[in-house]
Amino acid sequence: MSSNGNSKTTAVFVDAVEEGLARLELGEQVFTVPAALLPDGAGEGSWLTLTATETTPPSDPDALRRKLGKDDPGGPIKL
Repeated sequence: MSSNGNSKTTAVFVDAVEEGLARLELGEQVFTVPAALLPDGAGEGSWLTLTATETTPPSDPDALRRKLGKDDPGGPIKL
């Protein structure tokens, strides 16, 4: 993948890390990401710099979807 240089950076607060998930706060917005995405040493109470950069799609854009589908055990989603 390559970047076209279009990116945005913002600070987010790590509100909680539980059961492999990190709850991040960005102003009034709250979202959850896998805790494995956090930098080493980051945890509850940490502030992170989050940067999103627009990139060209991978050569096979459906590869991730197939991988996730293969690993999905099915059944209801647990919240």
